[in-house]
Amino acid sequence: MEQTWETAKRSISLNVSIKCEGKCRFRVIASDFNVNSKYADRTIVVDGFRMIYLSFPTSPEKIKVVVTPLEKTSNYLVDIKEKPLKTYQIHLDSEAKKFVNFAQEFSTQSGYSPASPNGRFFKTKDSYFNIRYFPFITQDGKVSTTPARIGHNSGIIEVSKLHFDKYTIPMRMIILLHEFSHKYRNPKIDLEISNEFGADLNALYIYLGLGYSKVDAIYVFANVFLKAQSKGNMMRMRKIMDYIKKFENEEFAKVLTK
Repeated sequence: MEQTWETAKRSISLNVSIKCEGKCRFRVIASDFNVNSKYADRTIVVDGFRMIYLSFPTSPEKIKVVVTPLEKTSNYLVDIKEKPLKTYQIHLDSEAKKFVNFAQEFSTQSGYSPASPNGRFFKTKDSYFNIRYFPFITQDGKVSTTPARIGHNSGIIEVSKLHFDKYTIPMRMIILLHEFSHKYRNPKIDLEISNEFGADLNALYIYLGLGYSKVDAIYVFANVFLKAQSKGNMMRMRKIMDYIKKFENEEFAKVLTK
Protein backbone atom coordinates (compact mmCIF):
# COMPACT_ATOMS: atom_id res chain seq x y z
CA MET A 1 0.00 0.00 0.00
CA GLU A 2 1.30 3.42 -0.96
CA GLN A 3 -0.36 6.75 -0.26
CA THR A 4 0.76 10.33 -0.74
CA TRP A 5 -0.26 12.71 2.04
CA GLU A 6 -0.50 16.47 1.50
CA THR A 7 1.51 17.68 4.47
CA ALA A 8 2.22 21.19 3.08
CA LYS A 9 5.18 21.73 5.46
CA ARG A 10 2.87 21.50 8.47
CA SER A 11 3.53 19.99 11.90
CA ILE A 12 1.22 16.98 12.05
CA SER A 13 0.83 13.40 13.22
CA LEU A 14 -0.39 10.48 11.13
CA ASN A 15 -2.06 7.52 12.81
CA VAL A 16 -1.52 4.42 10.69
CA SER A 17 -3.73 1.42 11.50
CA ILE A 18 -3.15 -2.02 10.02
CA LYS A 19 -5.57 -4.95 10.09
CA CYS A 20 -4.58 -8.43 9.00
CA GLU A 21 -5.44 -12.08 9.53
CA GLY A 22 -3.26 -13.65 12.17
CA LYS A 23 0.23 -12.37 12.89
CA CYS A 24 2.32 -10.66 10.23
CA ARG A 25 5.33 -8.34 10.05
CA PHE A 26 5.05 -5.06 8.18
CA ARG A 27 7.46 -2.30 7.25
CA VAL A 28 6.09 1.24 7.38
CA ILE A 29 8.08 4.01 5.70
CA ALA A 30 7.18 7.69 5.47
CA SER A 31 9.46 9.67 3.20
CA ASP A 32 10.02 12.77 1.15
CA PHE A 33 10.43 12.25 -2.59
CA ASN A 34 14.17 13.01 -2.34
CA VAL A 35 16.82 10.33 -1.84
CA ASN A 36 17.76 9.41 1.76
CA SER A 37 14.88 11.45 3.15
CA LYS A 38 12.87 9.15 5.41
CA TYR A 39 10.81 10.68 8.19
CA ALA A 40 9.95 7.28 9.66
CA ASP A 41 11.01 3.67 9.05
CA ARG A 42 9.42 1.03 11.27
CA THR A 43 9.32 -2.75 11.15
CA ILE A 44 6.44 -3.94 13.31
CA VAL A 45 4.51 -7.09 14.15
CA VAL A 46 0.74 -6.91 13.70
CA ASP A 47 -1.40 -9.53 15.41
CA GLY A 48 -4.85 -8.86 13.97
CA PHE A 49 -4.72 -5.10 14.49
CA ARG A 50 -2.17 -2.45 15.37
CA MET A 51 -1.95 1.33 15.34
CA ILE A 52 1.33 3.21 15.03
CA TYR A 53 1.86 6.94 15.40
CA LEU A 54 4.08 8.89 13.03
CA SER A 55 5.15 12.36 14.16
CA PHE A 56 6.19 15.19 11.86
CA PRO A 57 7.33 18.37 13.66
CA THR A 58 8.55 19.38 10.20
CA SER A 59 7.35 18.10 6.86
CA PRO A 60 7.79 18.66 3.12
CA GLU A 61 4.95 19.54 0.77
CA LYS A 62 4.05 15.85 0.42
CA ILE A 63 4.93 12.68 2.29
CA LYS A 64 4.78 9.22 0.79
CA VAL A 65 3.61 6.52 3.20
CA VAL A 66 4.37 2.94 2.15
CA VAL A 67 3.14 -0.09 4.11
CA THR A 68 4.66 -3.39 2.98
CA PRO A 69 3.95 -6.89 4.38
CA LEU A 70 7.18 -8.77 5.01
CA GLU A 71 5.46 -12.15 4.86
CA LYS A 72 3.09 -13.52 2.25
CA THR A 73 -0.34 -12.06 2.85
CA SER A 74 -2.82 -10.35 0.57
CA ASN A 75 -5.57 -9.85 3.10
CA TYR A 76 -4.72 -6.68 5.03
CA LEU A 77 -6.18 -3.20 5.35
CA VAL A 78 -4.39 0.08 6.04
CA ASP A 79 -6.04 3.28 7.20
CA ILE A 80 -4.32 6.63 7.77
CA LYS A 81 -5.79 9.49 9.75
CA GLU A 82 -4.25 12.92 10.38
CA LYS A 83 -4.13 14.16 13.96
CA PRO A 84 -2.63 17.21 15.71
CA LEU A 85 1.01 16.79 16.66
CA LYS A 86 1.54 16.23 20.38
CA THR A 87 3.98 18.82 21.70
CA TYR A 88 5.08 20.04 25.13
CA GLN A 89 5.47 23.41 26.81
CA ILE A 90 9.25 23.50 26.87
CA HIS A 91 11.42 26.57 27.37
CA LEU A 92 13.90 27.37 24.61
CA ASP A 93 16.08 30.43 24.68
CA SER A 94 16.94 32.32 21.47
CA GLU A 95 20.16 30.34 21.03
CA ALA A 96 18.36 27.00 21.21
CA LYS A 97 15.63 28.18 18.84
CA LYS A 98 18.24 29.29 16.32
CA PHE A 99 19.97 25.92 16.50
CA VAL A 100 16.70 23.98 16.18
CA ASN A 101 15.87 25.82 12.96
CA PHE A 102 19.39 25.24 11.64
CA ALA A 103 19.37 21.54 12.59
CA GLN A 104 15.94 20.95 11.07
CA GLU A 105 17.09 22.45 7.80
CA PHE A 106 20.29 20.42 7.74
CA SER A 107 18.54 17.19 8.78
CA THR A 108 16.11 17.60 5.90
CA GLN A 109 18.76 18.40 3.29
CA SER A 110 21.69 16.22 4.33
CA GLY A 111 20.40 13.02 2.73
CA TYR A 112 20.62 14.46 -0.78
CA SER A 113 23.42 16.97 -0.16
CA PRO A 114 27.03 16.05 -1.01
CA ALA A 115 29.73 15.96 1.64
CA SER A 116 33.39 16.83 1.14
CA PRO A 117 36.62 15.16 2.32
CA ASN A 118 37.61 18.59 3.64
CA GLY A 119 34.29 19.00 5.44
CA ARG A 120 31.63 20.91 3.49
CA PHE A 121 30.46 23.84 5.61
CA PHE A 122 26.82 24.51 6.46
CA LYS A 123 26.31 27.70 8.47
CA THR A 124 23.65 29.91 9.92
CA LYS A 125 23.48 33.30 8.20
CA ASP A 126 25.49 34.90 10.99
CA SER A 127 27.94 31.93 11.13
CA TYR A 128 27.05 31.41 14.80
CA PHE A 129 26.49 27.69 14.23
CA ASN A 130 28.60 25.64 11.85
CA ILE A 131 28.45 22.07 10.57
CA ARG A 132 31.24 20.40 8.61
CA TYR A 133 29.84 17.57 6.49
CA PHE A 134 32.31 14.76 5.82
CA PRO A 135 31.84 11.52 3.85
CA PHE A 136 32.85 9.87 7.14
CA ILE A 137 34.60 10.89 10.35
CA THR A 138 38.06 9.54 11.10
CA GLN A 139 39.71 8.82 14.44
CA ASP A 140 43.41 7.91 14.60
CA GLY A 141 43.43 7.36 10.85
CA LYS A 142 40.46 4.96 10.87
CA VAL A 143 36.79 5.38 10.00
CA SER A 144 35.01 6.26 13.23
CA THR A 145 31.76 4.70 14.41
CA THR A 146 30.54 8.10 15.61
CA PRO A 147 27.90 9.84 13.48
CA ALA A 148 28.85 13.32 14.75
CA ARG A 149 31.08 15.19 17.21
CA ILE A 150 31.50 18.77 18.34
CA GLY A 151 34.61 20.82 18.98
CA HIS A 152 34.52 21.81 22.64
CA ASN A 153 36.32 25.06 21.89
CA SER A 154 35.18 25.87 18.34
CA GLY A 155 31.59 24.65 18.62
CA ILE A 156 31.87 23.26 15.08
CA ILE A 157 29.87 20.05 14.62
CA GLU A 158 31.40 17.42 12.36
CA VAL A 159 28.89 15.07 10.72
CA SER A 160 29.36 11.75 8.92
CA LYS A 161 27.33 11.35 5.73
CA LEU A 162 28.04 7.61 5.93
CA HIS A 163 25.84 7.52 9.04
CA PHE A 164 23.34 10.28 8.30
CA ASP A 165 22.30 8.77 4.96
CA LYS A 166 21.10 5.70 6.87
CA TYR A 167 19.21 7.68 9.49
CA THR A 168 15.69 9.03 9.44
CA ILE A 169 15.33 12.79 9.74
CA PRO A 170 14.28 12.53 13.44
CA MET A 171 17.38 10.39 14.14
CA ARG A 172 19.55 13.11 12.62
CA MET A 173 17.85 15.68 14.82
CA ILE A 174 18.52 13.90 18.11
CA ILE A 175 22.18 13.39 17.17
CA LEU A 176 22.59 17.08 16.31
CA LEU A 177 20.77 18.18 19.46
CA HIS A 178 23.04 15.94 21.50
CA GLU A 179 26.15 17.61 20.07
CA PHE A 180 24.63 21.08 20.49
CA SER A 181 23.84 20.28 24.12
CA HIS A 182 27.45 19.41 24.92
CA LYS A 183 28.67 22.90 24.10
CA TYR A 184 25.65 25.14 24.54
CA ARG A 185 23.36 23.52 27.14
CA ASN A 186 25.56 21.62 29.59
CA PRO A 187 27.43 24.72 30.86
CA LYS A 188 24.12 26.47 31.53
CA ILE A 189 23.25 23.86 34.14
CA ASP A 190 26.78 23.73 35.58
CA LEU A 191 27.84 20.53 33.80
CA GLU A 192 31.13 19.92 32.04
CA ILE A 193 30.96 20.20 28.25
CA SER A 194 32.10 16.57 28.04
CA ASN A 195 29.24 15.26 30.22
CA GLU A 196 27.41 12.68 28.10
CA PHE A 197 24.42 12.21 30.43
CA GLY A 198 23.77 15.94 30.40
CA ALA A 199 23.97 16.11 26.62
CA ASP A 200 21.61 13.13 26.27
CA LEU A 201 18.94 14.56 28.55
CA ASN A 202 19.22 18.16 27.34
CA ALA A 203 18.81 16.91 23.78
CA LEU A 204 15.82 14.75 24.66
CA TYR A 205 14.12 17.65 26.43
CA ILE A 206 14.16 19.67 23.19
CA TYR A 207 13.54 16.72 20.87
CA LEU A 208 10.56 15.26 22.73
CA GLY A 209 9.17 18.70 23.51
CA LEU A 210 9.01 19.53 19.81
CA GLY A 211 7.01 16.36 19.18
CA TYR A 212 9.61 14.09 17.63
CA SER A 213 9.12 10.34 18.03
CA LYS A 214 10.79 8.56 20.93
CA VAL A 215 11.13 5.48 18.70
CA ASP A 216 13.76 7.11 16.48
CA ALA A 217 15.69 8.48 19.45
CA ILE A 218 15.78 5.10 21.21
CA TYR A 219 16.84 3.34 18.02
CA VAL A 220 19.68 5.67 17.13
CA PHE A 221 21.08 5.83 20.68
CA ALA A 222 20.93 2.03 20.97
CA ASN A 223 22.59 1.68 17.57
CA VAL A 224 25.46 4.01 18.50
CA PHE A 225 25.94 2.34 21.90
CA LEU A 226 25.90 -1.14 20.33
CA LYS A 227 28.96 -0.19 18.30
CA ALA A 228 30.74 1.07 21.41
CA GLN A 229 29.52 -1.20 24.19
CA SER A 230 30.63 -0.27 27.67
CA LYS A 231 29.16 -0.10 31.16
CA GLY A 232 28.93 3.65 30.77
CA ASN A 233 26.91 3.39 27.56
CA MET A 234 24.60 0.78 29.04
CA MET A 235 23.98 3.12 31.98
CA ARG A 236 23.34 5.97 29.55
CA MET A 237 20.72 3.86 27.75
CA ARG A 238 18.93 3.09 31.03
CA LYS A 239 18.91 6.79 31.94
CA ILE A 240 17.59 7.69 28.48
CA MET A 241 14.71 5.22 28.80
CA ASP A 242 13.90 6.45 32.29
CA TYR A 243 13.96 10.09 31.16
CA ILE A 244 11.64 9.40 28.22
CA LYS A 245 9.14 7.67 30.52
CA LYS A 246 9.19 10.59 32.96
CA PHE A 247 8.92 13.12 30.13
CA GLU A 248 5.82 11.39 28.76
CA ASN A 249 4.35 11.52 32.27
CA GLU A 250 4.79 15.32 32.09
CA GLU A 251 7.36 15.46 34.89
CA PHE A 252 9.51 17.95 32.96
CA ALA A 253 7.02 19.77 30.73
CA LYS A 254 3.26 19.89 30.34
CA VAL A 255 1.54 18.76 27.16
CA LEU A 256 0.83 21.76 24.96
CA THR A 257 -1.06 20.07 22.14
CA LYS A 258 -2.79 16.70 22.36
